[in-house]
Amino acid sequence: MPLSAGAAKTLRALRAEARERLSQASIRNAAQEADWLLCHASGFSAAALLAHQDSPLDEEAQERFELELRRRESGEPIQYILGSAPFRDLELEVGPGVLVPRPETELLVDLALSLLPDDGFVFMDWGTGSGCIAASILLERPRAFGLLAERNPQALSCAWRNLRCLGLLGRALLVHSRTPGDLPVEAECDLVVSNPPYIPTGAIDGLMRDVRDFEPRMALDGGADGMDCYRALFEAAPLWLRPGGILLLEMGDAHQAELLKGHSDRFDFLRGVLDFSAITRCMAWRYRG
Repeated sequence: MPLSAGAAKTLRALRAEARERLSQASIRNAAQEADWLLCHASGFSAAALLAHQDSPLDEEAQERFELELRRRESGEPIQYILGSAPFRDLELEVGPGVLVPRPETELLVDLALSLLPDDGFVFMDWGTGSGCIAASILLERPRAFGLLAERNPQALSCAWRNLRCLGLLGRALLVHSRTPGDLPVEAECDLVVSNPPYIPTGAIDGLMRDVRDFEPRMALDGGADGMDCYRALFEAAPLWLRPGGILLLEMGDAHQAELLKGHSDRFDFLRGVLDFSAITRCMAWRYRG
């Protein structure tokens, strides 16, 4: 039910009501998310929220809080409501139509940086989404140049804004790409990196509602076996990579990783990286040329 009407309520009372409602909505991190939403709606910092718990919240801010609380109760990702998501040391814009960056994808960036030299190189980030991977690489490799490809126009616009805010547009080219095979890039890249859609179509209905009902399906659906984009990337990457270049992919599960390890005789498998659940999350290959 909505927050109680009447006189302006204190921050303490609003926190308690919001925590209860989010718990009833099966939000796992209800207490923390109630505070995030209250800070966002009120403009208070976390410290100010704790210091002024007995202060009333004005009516306009209380109405904002109620609207945002209802959105979260419905299952909308907290990142969409707050308008941003953390990734490595960054806070990146996200919203409807944009895949929320995951902590596991940070491993993909770590592996890319460990495999590439410190001097200038060119890389392709296919399925860039918010631009989190490309932005992280560009910030840590100040002479690198990135090609960012994405099929969702909403996500491509979001990536452009994130790179603009970080001052990286001068070292990036953003392009619309429906499939890996439609890009006119020939032997220009030292690295191809991708976190592609890899959820089997039949498994999408079983995902958490935050993901299933709100995040863009085109960023999730990897076809009947979840492997469609992997196959397309292995086919297209030789067009983009220089001999000796690296193909670096995020994996959906251990089964996909095993299937792809020796997928192509044009690539030599380099290494895999386990995630926090001891599942192979990232894999790297070197293109023979």
